[in-house]
Amino acid sequence: MDSNPTISQEATLGAHDNTFVAQQNNYGLSAKDATDIAFQMFNQYYPQLRKDALDDLHELVQAELSKIKSENIVSPSPRIAIPTLQAASIAEEVDIRKLYAKLLARAMDNETKGNVHPAYIKIIDEMNEFDAFIMKKIHEINDSIPVARVTFNFDSRYLTNGMPRFYSPYFDGLGDEFKISKSIENLGRLQLINIFEGTVTSYDYENFKSMPYVVARFEEYKRLNKNLDLKLKVDSYVIQTTDFGNEFMNLCIQ
Repeated sequence: MDSNPTISQEATLGAHDNTFVAQQNNYGLSAKDATDIAFQMFNQYYPQLRKDALDDLHELVQAELSKIKSENIVSPSPRIAIPTLQAASIAEEVDIRKLYAKLLARAMDNETKGNVHPAYIKIIDEMNEFDAFIMKKIHEINDSIPVARVTFNFDSRYLTNGMPRFYSPYFDGLGDEFKISKSIENLGRLQLINIFEGTVTSYDYENFKSMPYVVARFEEYKRLNKNLDLKLKVDSYVIQTTDFGNEFMNLCIQ
């Protein structure tokens, strides 16, 4: 029996003719073999990944530019075009490539090119598809959003992981609440939104205590901690889009 069988693995992102071939020992790989395999995979996969991603981006940019009057289309600044193409060339998520395509197209529209900040390229690079999805929802709401820090308290302490750090019924049904909270935190870190203590004047934050998700989590934690006298506590927060974030959303989202 051959003690060094050949392993063949197809690349993902459309590289149907590209395969990785590696020698694997039945009892594990040596440090050198493992390192060689990693570099071989990179050398074979990365160029094809870039080609597939850029081909897709080329079509997306053309589609965006087709919506613009031809007399307004201009060549982009190299400072925008080159890093955008570099970043998009390794973006595997389709929705992220769409953000790059929209940004590049806006940089080629004489009416919007002055609004395309170089920092937006890096911002897209630090987002995933779910971040973009939540950001689109925030843009659609187009208003101050009530959000709360809900905790299950006992004495002067509270249970960790009982609730996501930020919760709002405005995002109900969009996915896992903890995942939503992480996206909100990331969008805040990127300065696309502000998250601050305060209230939306027209909203009663006491309503958070009766939200089905909050009630279900609270009842479950009371069941698991019968020895504790748990109380619901709601700290009021607000989400607002920054001017910087609003311009980004106008360029890349709508």
